[in-house]
Amino acid sequence: GRCLAHFARPTSGRIVMNGQDVSRLSRAAWRDWCKRIQMVFQDPYSSLDPRMTIGELVGEGLRMLVDMPAADKRRRVDEVLAEVGLGSEYAKRFPHELSGGQRQRVAIARAVVRRPSFVIADEPVS
Repeated sequence: GRCLAHFARPTSGRIVMNGQDVSRLSRAAWRDWCKRIQMVFQDPYSSLDPRMTIGELVGEGLRMLVDMPAADKRRRVDEVLAEVGLGSEYAKRFPHELSGGQRQRVAIARAVVRRPSFVIADEPVS
């Protein structure tokens, strides 16, 4: 997973996804690739900014979508929170107000909010 997300370089072999060797992408191709993948980290405690609300954290990935109206962004955040088993009332809460399992669900919501083609789970069985 870390090699696929380019957090580490493979020491040997190739990483082929959809017929494309993603371990040897150019910078431009890498930027395009990044738009289609997301990663969920094992430790939700260190990956969530404690100064941001859950709604802000989940909606962060939508910020750069300038052609998406703010109301649509809020709706998408609420939709994704519901998909991971958290209601829209969680959008106003902060990470320290959530259990570890709820924080992990927030991390998953952050990863899927932009509807990526591929989600990488760091330690998926934890």
